[in-house]
Amino acid sequence: RLKKKYWFNIKERPEIVILEGWCVGAKPQSNYLIKKPINILEKYEDQDLTWRKSVNEKLKKEYKRLFAMIDYYIFMKIPNFNMVFKWRLHQENKLRKKLGFKKKIMSYNKIKRFIMFYQRITLQMTKDLSKSASIVMLLNKNHKIKKVLFRT
Repeated sequence: RLKKKYWFNIKERPEIVILEGWCVGAKPQSNYLIKKPINILEKYEDQDLTWRKSVNEKLKKEYKRLFAMIDYYIFMKIPNFNMVFKWRLHQENKLRKKLGFKKKIMSYNKIKRFIMFYQRITLQMTKDLSKSASIVMLLNKNHKIKKVLFRT
């Protein structure tokens, strides 16, 4: 990301704006669903549901308003959640080779912990956006697109 001093102003309204991110389009879950922990992080470190309730509230309010401005979704569907870990580990290993130890690279255990924060949202998005996105790209285990579905 560029520092703010390097930002530039757009003089005309753009025809297309692409908003990319891991949780773009995520929807909140019912209170019933967030009560059941889905991983060890939720089970032992969010017993009082503080994290899950906070995320859910943001999805119900601020993010719902933001996502309502999006006309079309392109969803890249993972084969399964285990691939998130595998791909993130691969990404960190590439960074380690490129940057050496100059930068802080996540360890195996830190990656495991990191993705647990996003597991609930990712799994819910897999259900929701697989049905509602304008375009769904089905990815294989090698990160390649194996099929594209178009919805009208």
